[in-house]
Amino acid sequence: MTANVAKSAAEPRAGRAGLAGVLGDLLVLAKARVVSLLVFTGAVGAVLAPSFPHHLLGAGAGLLGIALAGGAGGVINQLIEPSLDQHMRRTRRRPLAVGRVSRRRAIAFAGALFMAAVLVLFFGTNLWTLAFTLLGTLGYGVVYTVYLKPNTPWNIVWGGIGGALPPVIGWTAAGGAPDALLPWSLVALVSVWTPAHFWPLAICCREDYARACIPMLPVTHGVDRTRREIVRYAVATLVVSLVPVAANQSAPYAVAAAAFGLYYLGMTLRLRRMPVDADMDGYARRVFKVSISYLFALFSLLVIGHYLGPSPVIVAAGRVAQQFAAGHAFIA
Repeated sequence: MTANVAKSAAEPRAGRAGLAGVLGDLLVLAKARVVSLLVFTGAVGAVLAPSFPHHLLGAGAGLLGIALAGGAGGVINQLIEPSLDQHMRRTRRRPLAVGRVSRRRAIAFAGALFMAAVLVLFFGTNLWTLAFTLLGTLGYGVVYTVYLKPNTPWNIVWGGIGGALPPVIGWTAAGGAPDALLPWSLVALVSVWTPAHFWPLAICCREDYARACIPMLPVTHGVDRTRREIVRYAVATLVVSLVPVAANQSAPYAVAAAAFGLYYLGMTLRLRRMPVDADMDGYARRVFKVSISYLFALFSLLVIGHYLGPSPVIVAAGRVAQQFAAGHAFIA
């Protein structure tokens, strides 16, 4: 294993050079892909705020703050566990794991991102937005990484809450009240979606997690228990996705959300019934990828429904989604 890690460490060093390589490493350190989803959910929260048109600069500052703070959390995560990353096939080529970036430079990068986030949010938004952003960053970068991930198989359930806060961050940055139902219903939606989204990937990587001694649910409780939990959280996601309807969202959104939710639930049920083999691992990875599209579709429909209301276009989209789900959701 040591030889393989050393070999994989040598390959990226030779393949990355110049400014493009440095920028690429910084993006990996900041977990740019994860951050892009945080910014997207935060943008939806901002756009849905009633006062959004009058707080464009604040909303923009809030989204920039989410990106900077989220990036800082990603770097902190990798600073804490580079040795664990070396044992995971999907993470062993990360810059810190292979030594392309020194710890000193990574610490400086995380500090710069965090301080920039604080300054942008303090001067560009309000204290609620700053407080929620700091809570999310510390929750993921410190509480999840240091305590939850190495100590409990339910780490993603509790740790996912920190990554679920961007909708309310965007909402308050755009001048929305911090106690409104709609943004918190979106926080709840992302919170229950996260385990159903992540555990299929954890199933695929269960051997790596076992070697790294990380108590992910498939390692501690087995694949069957994990698949049952995925189905349960898929049901919870479907139910919670309908809560925004109570916050004056359109009925067509409810139809589309139910349809897409049933489709995703059908995928998790199929995963639950499959024998534990390579085909199941491949399908679990597909479920993981579809879950991202599922969340993107829900949040996009919220914005469309908010601005267009029950227009013929949205109604038609809801009907198409319903028919699609009816035809494909529970295919064995």
